[in-house]
Amino acid sequence: MNLSGIKHLIFDLGGVIIDLNPEATYTSMERLTGRPIDQWLSGLHESQLFTDYEQGFLSDSEFRDSVRQIAAVSLTDTEINKAWNAMLGAIPRRRIDKVVELGKTYQTFVLSNTNGIHVSAFNETLQLSTGKPTLDHFFNKVYFSHVMKMRKPETEIYQTVLGENNLNPREVLFLDDKEENLKGAEKLKIQTFLVPSPDSWLELF
Repeated sequence: MNLSGIKHLIFDLGGVIIDLNPEATYTSMERLTGRPIDQWLSGLHESQLFTDYEQGFLSDSEFRDSVRQIAAVSLTDTEINKAWNAMLGAIPRRRIDKVVELGKTYQTFVLSNTNGIHVSAFNETLQLSTGKPTLDHFFNKVYFSHVMKMRKPETEIYQTVLGENNLNPREVLFLDDKEENLKGAEKLKIQTFLVPSPDSWLELF
C-alpha cells in the first residue's frame, strides 16, 4: 500500500490494537444462563442491545438490567461484567510501541465502537501492559462511540473526527477489521486498510 501523502492514522481498537474474541463472551453467557448461544444471540440482536449500548443510549446499569431480562436469570453485576469482558484479550506491548513510533511521523487517533464496561476493562489491561491508565497517553485523541452517541459505519462519526481535527480525508488512513466500517469511511474519501489479524497492520509501516 502506498502511504505517500498520508499524515493522519485512525485506528479501530478491537481486533486492531486489542485482541478480540466475541465467542468467549457468548460461551460465558451460555454457562451463566444455561441457554444455548444461538438463543442468546437471537435475543441480543432482536433487542438491539449491542448497538444501543455502543451508542450510549443505555447506561452501564441499564445494560446489565437488560441482560438480566433477556437471560431471565438473576445475575450479579460482577458476573455480567466478567462475561461481557471475556471477549477482550491482550494489548501486546509491540502494538503500543509501534503506535508511539508512528506518532513521531503521523497524528494518531482511535475510533472505536465500544461501551463503558469494556473501556474500564481494557484500561486495566493497558495499565498492566504499559503502566499507563488510558489510551490518551499514546494517541493524539481517542474517540469512543458511546461517548459520541454515534457509531461506525455511519458517516456522521467519521465527519466528526475529521471536522474536530481539521483533517483532509485524502491524508487520512483508517485501519479497521470490519469491511463495513471501511466502506463508511470511504464514502468521505478517507483512505482505508482492512486489518485481517491484529498484527497485520504492523507490516504496513
